[in-house]
Formats: sequence, C-alpha cells, structure tokens
Amino acid sequence: HLAYSLTKLKELGITVTAIDLNLNVLRKHKTTDVRFVQCNAAWLPFRNSTFDLAIANFTVHEIDPSLHQKVFSELCRVAQRGMVVEPAPGRERLYRSYQQIWTDAMHSTGQFEDCATIEHWSQLMRNCGARIILSQAFSSRERLIGQEASEYMKSAIEIMREEGVSPEYVEEMQKFKTEVETKGMVFSDINVIVGQSNS
Repeated sequence: HLAYSLTKLKELGITVTAIDLNLNVLRKHKTTDVRFVQCNAAWLPFRNSTFDLAIANFTVHEIDPSLHQKVFSELCRVAQRGMVVEPAPGRERLYRSYQQIWTDAMHSTGQFEDCATIEHWSQLMRNCGARIILSQAFSSRERLIGQEASEYMKSAIEIMREEGVSPEYVEEMQKFKTEVETKGMVFSDINVIVGQSNS
C-alpha cells in the first residue's frame, strides 16, 4: 500500500513525509521523491500541526490494539486533519473465514491483524477531540473466483510462509483455498474516517 499511496500523492503534487517502523520498508522506497522518517506511529517525532493532513492507510489494524488510541492521538496532534483508511470485518461468510485464519496466523507470530468496525475507528478519532468530517464505508462488490482467487490465495499462503507462520495455519489456508476458488469471495468494505483536529 505504501508504494501505491506515495505514487498517487506525488501525482497530485503533494509534499509527502512517509513513516515506517521498519527501516527495510523505507529503504525499498528511497528512490522516490519523498522524505522518509523511521519512527513508531504511536510516538511521532513532529511538532504539533506540522502537516495539513496525516494519513494512516491500511496501517492501524497491524498495530497492537492497546496503542490504537495513541496512534489516533498522534495523527490529530501533528496534522490539521487525520485520515484513517482501514479494511472492515468481512460481510460474507467466506471472507470472514479468510480474515479469521489470517488474523490467527499473524497473532501466532506476534504480529497484529485486528480489523474493526467503522464505529470503532470513528470513536477513536472523536476521543482525540477531533470533529468527524467523513465516516464512510466503501463497498466491494466484485467476487474473487476461479484463477484470480487461486492467485490471490497462493500469494497469501506464500506471505504466511515468509512470515514464519506455523504450518497448521498454512495448511488450514491451503484447504480453504479450494473453497474460495470454487465459490468465490467478496472483499470487506474499506472504512474511511477523516477528522478535523481542534488544535
């Protein structure tokens, strides 16, 4: 998501500062015309109201839930507006099953993968004293099935192996792959919340 987001923002002529805790992720994108800062999203090394807009794009659900409120507070502190884009919990059975296997697998390696409702994210934004100016779910209607589903699931299984996930979860996802290929699954909604900071 980082490379795509950076490209789109640069196309709009926006001056971008990108952060990541992982230095390797930053190094991968070092050729782009962007300022990179290695830091933790819960402790941003910027002054109050440094930016016009702070965006967390498919980020917060991969952070320890005990730090979610702190991340939102930092977004609201360093920018006039904070924007959070997050996948919602799945609406249909197959995608919910996929999300559960993926979440359990990531948790088994000490990583986080905790999707939440739009109401949850909006409340975290309000808790910072921000005024919600957008809270909207964008629905996916396209069904991933057949060869496309097969490629997607193969990629997911490969990522699980790369992340050192226990073989039991890899095997569970491998079994689940056949059902997804034949029945198809629809991705979850994408939640977008924008808050106007009071600072």
